[in-house]
Amino acid sequence: MGLFTSPPNLPFGVQAPIIQINRYPLWGEYVALALFFTELAGMLMAILGIMEFTGKYRSLPRLGAPVVVVTAILAFAFFAMDLGRPYAATSAPVEALANFSHSWMARGIIFVSGLLLFAILYTIAVYLSKVPLWLRVAFSTIAMLFGIFSTVYSGFEFAAAPGVPMWNSGAIPLLFLAGGVFVGAGVAYILSIAVKGDEGVSARRTLAKLITFAGIAELASWFLYLATLNTGYVFNEVGYAYLTSQATFYVDLVISALAVIISGGGYLASVPLGTIFGKSKAGEVKVGDLPSAVKYAIVVAAIFAIVAAYLTRADVLIAGQIAYQTAPMTPFQIVSNQPIPIGSFGWRG
Repeated sequence: MGLFTSPPNLPFGVQAPIIQINRYPLWGEYVALALFFTELAGMLMAILGIMEFTGKYRSLPRLGAPVVVVTAILAFAFFAMDLGRPYAATSAPVEALANFSHSWMARGIIFVSGLLLFAILYTIAVYLSKVPLWLRVAFSTIAMLFGIFSTVYSGFEFAAAPGVPMWNSGAIPLLFLAGGVFVGAGVAYILSIAVKGDEGVSARRTLAKLITFAGIAELASWFLYLATLNTGYVFNEVGYAYLTSQATFYVDLVISALAVIISGGGYLASVPLGTIFGKSKAGEVKVGDLPSAVKYAIVVAAIFAIVAAYLTRADVLIAGQIAYQTAPMTPFQIVSNQPIPIGSFGWRG
């Protein structure tokens, strides 16, 4: 007879635990929120940085840059709340430098710290007209790079973590990156509603398309992750069963699909087929604002994108940990073959 552990009210394992291997989830809602705000800040900054290169967007950064700063601070706050040591938000960046070479968690702290620092500098440059344009672009570029690294680092941290087999998949960084673009585009679109003139028109059309493509990428990444998950390994089998039994997983997929349909369909419906490639006599593409109904329908799609991005990280975070607690440990399996509990790998805080 194998040894099982199971939290109450779950249909896996023995409901009266024989041995408590570990208490999971060790990383709960605080970490899920910290990862969510990290990807929001990171990819919103990446979108603003790319827009900065075009030279066509000057009002949207005034709205978006402060949001990046606030959400990066929230990411630090929730990480500190999870650690139970509020001062960790200030001391962790210094400690992380010593562990940068061997810990994805340490790298993540450095990336988010860099994102916050250069997002603050970029915000100052946006609001102070005396700051040279080249310096503003430089701040946005550096912040953009830190934003991208901040978004994908957690995916690599999960993929490299020896503690939870269900996380050891190369598809997770892709899934988290797609989710980051999804939420960043959603927030940027909502902000673009307040932007007037040609800049607002261009931003809304561009971001509507980005929501569509990011949503498709997230759904495709979910498929890739689940299709390549080795369910022959008992911990992955239990994790997969748990994940696919949760309502939040299906809500995530449904609202992601709705976001794609609303944003993509609304955009295409607002563009007459005969003018998609049409140009004016001056050689400029004819561009008009989205109809009001479509414009605000895509706001709903953007909200769906924001919620779906959070659920993606939370579902992957919790399912892998639940699998470790509920899967069997066979009596003939040596302890060294068992997954290492979270917190025993790399460096933490």
